[in-house]
Order: sequence, then C-alpha cells, then structure tokens
Amino acid sequence: MIASIEPLSAGYPLHDPSDPRHQYMTRLHQRFGEFLHKSSVSLRQQGEENTLDAVHALVRSIRTYMLEYGDSRDK
Repeated sequence: MIASIEPLSAGYPLHDPSDPRHQYMTRLHQRFGEFLHKSSVSLRQQGEENTLDAVHALVRSIRTYMLEYGDSRDK
C-alpha cells in the first residue's frame, strides 16, 4: 500500500500573481533568464576564447535560475 499525505504549503512568500511584488520578481526572473541566454550566445560566438571559469559561472547561474526559488544549493 502506498501512503498518501495531505499537500503542505511550502511557505513561499510570493504566491499570489496579482501581488505587485510577485510581478516584480517574475519580471526580474525573466530578465535574468534573457541575460543568461545572451551570455551563452556570446560565449559560443567567442569559440576557443572561452575560459573555463566563465563557462562554469554561467552553468551555475543557469542551475540556480532553473530551480525557480533561487537557492543554488552549491557548497
């Protein structure tokens, strides 16, 4: 038998899309995603001039962006 549990609220502070703070953070998240995309395109165009540090920083930033809640969990 598989146990079932009641859903729990995660306690995220901005869950109402009509809240201006939620809208601001959503726009900020969108802008950051566009910035990451432009950074990726720029690094690809540079070809062999890419440095490992720049690519590593970009990948870590994308990982944090994709988590949605902004905690990279990197040590």
